[in-house]
Amino acid sequence: MKHAHEQIAASGTVTSGFARRFVVEGKDGKHLADIGADAVDLVGLHEGDEVTFKDRRKLSEIKVTEIAKGRGESMRLERKHKHERKNGHDRRRACRDPRAAVAAVKLEGFEVLGEPREKPKHFEILGRSTNGKFIEFHVEPDGAIGKRKPADTREPKWASAIAQK
Repeated sequence: MKHAHEQIAASGTVTSGFARRFVVEGKDGKHLADIGADAVDLVGLHEGDEVTFKDRRKLSEIKVTEIAKGRGESMRLERKHKHERKNGHDRRRACRDPRAAVAAVKLEGFEVLGEPREKPKHFEILGRSTNGKFIEFHVEPDGAIGKRKPADTREPKWASAIAQK
């Protein structure tokens, strides 16, 4: 298999398609290609169409960056990043203020101990219930509690929070 993220160019016949992905069979074999959700109506691929495309290979498929049907003119496909909103804000970076996450834990009736630990997709928060049990919360930046589990108070990550109380 070729290396991930390698730039390639290929051409062939569309043998099947589903949603934004299609299979192209050419002289160098079959390729699973993804044109992106925004390009489905723009490109309008059907079984039997001859295509030429440029793209970058990922492990599971090819992410098409440029495509031409038949002998037509090539069109560049702009891709939005996975987490990008229509207004251009990145959901992973938007609302990275931990106050919503802390408020969600307090709303559940827990005392928040120490500072929230920021992770790429969530905050980790140590909470203590009214009966003294320690719970580790994984809270989305928007305040949705994704996971809660009994906290191991011997873990170094919670040592400073427990020492303050």
